[in-house]
Amino acid sequence: MISGSEEPIEQSDIMYQDDLVCILRPDVKKGIIVYTHYTQPAGMDSLCNLGLKTGKQLQEEGVNFGRSKIHPYIFFRAPYYSRAIDYSTPEKEIISSYGEGKIGVKQHVFIRVDPDKTFVFSSEIRDVYKHTIWYDKVDTIIGNSKKTLSEYLEIINENMKIKEEPGKKIWYNLFSSEARLFPVKFSPKEPFNDQKIERNSEILVSIPHLTPDYFVLCTP
Repeated sequence: MISGSEEPIEQSDIMYQDDLVCILRPDVKKGIIVYTHYTQPAGMDSLCNLGLKTGKQLQEEGVNFGRSKIHPYIFFRAPYYSRAIDYSTPEKEIISSYGEGKIGVKQHVFIRVDPDKTFVFSSEIRDVYKHTIWYDKVDTIIGNSKKTLSEYLEIINENMKIKEEPGKKIWYNLFSSEARLFPVKFSPKEPFNDQKIERNSEILVSIPHLTPDYFVLCTP
C-alpha cells in the first residue's frame, strides 16, 4: 500500500462493510481516515452527538433539508495526497492525507476505512454529464469511475509526476482518474475534465444513520 498501516486488517477491526465501503473501528491505527462536511441545523443538538443521516433517510423522516436531489449516501471526500501516514495521532493521520486546515476550521466528520475494500468515484461526473444527453443516466456513468481507494492512491501518486509544460495543460480522465497533458488550445470532451481529480473524488456511505461511534473525530 502507498498509504495505510502495514499491519493486516482483521475482522475484529471492521465495524461495517457493504459493496462500496468498509468502515473500521475509529481507535485502530490502520486504514485511511476520510472526511465529510456537514451543516449543523439550527436549534438542534450537535450532529457530533446525534450522528449523520443520508438524504433518503431524512426524506423518509419528513425532514426538509433544502435539496432537490435525494441521495441514499453520505458523501466522503477521498484523500488529497498519497503519502505515508503518520499514525501517532488522528490529527497527524488527517494531515498526512489532506494537508493542513481540515481540523477545527469547518464542520467535518472523519471515519476510518479499509482502502482495499472501499471504493472511490469521480464526483465531477455529476456536473460534466448533466450538460449532455446522458443526464438521466449519470448514476450509471459514475460507476465507470469505480476503483478501490488503494488503486486511487496509486493513480494520484503517478499523476504527481505529470507537470504542466509551456503550451500544455493537465486534464483528468474521470473514469480512470489518470492525468494527461493536452495542448492549451484543445478542450477534450468528456470523460475529461480539468478539475483536480484528487480534490473531486468521493466515497459513498449508505448507512442510513451514521452514529457517532463510527467517528474518529467530529469538529462542531
